[in-house]
Amino acid sequence: MKKIIYYLGVMLATVMMASCGNHLDKLQSMADDLAENGKGWDADQWESFLRDVTEVQLAFFESEPTKADIKEYDKIGKSFKKALNKAVKSNKAEKAYEKALKALDKDDDFEKLAKDAKKAENRARKAAEKSSKKDRDDDEEDEEEEE
Repeated sequence: MKKIIYYLGVMLATVMMASCGNHLDKLQSMADDLAENGKGWDADQWESFLRDVTEVQLAFFESEPTKADIKEYDKIGKSFKKALNKAVKSNKAEKAYEKALKALDKDDDFEKLAKDAKKAENRARKAAEKSSKKDRDDDEEDEEEEE
């Protein structure tokens, strides 16, 4: 169960990799695909999907997203969780998903990709928060100068 949660987080991080707008659109379409087709995927399809999501997440976070972009990413992440829970309700789908997770767990390239995505996410979230705080401070200074 811990690995499922870990890979879900990695999946979300990967989804956000590309440019903010395009990456967010790509992630949303991936979440929609998961909701529509995830029940019928075999282990190879799950593995490919999880790898793709992680790559998109990495691209998103490397694109220096704004705080608003990250908020939208988090919203898409919630839809991913719902779609994932719905997709793995059947025993067959759950087994295929777990088999894919085991395969990815043994894949050094994927582990590196997942770690890179997580690091990029942490950096992007800190940078967005710092930028947001700086913008608020600048606005307060502007208001003080007007008075």
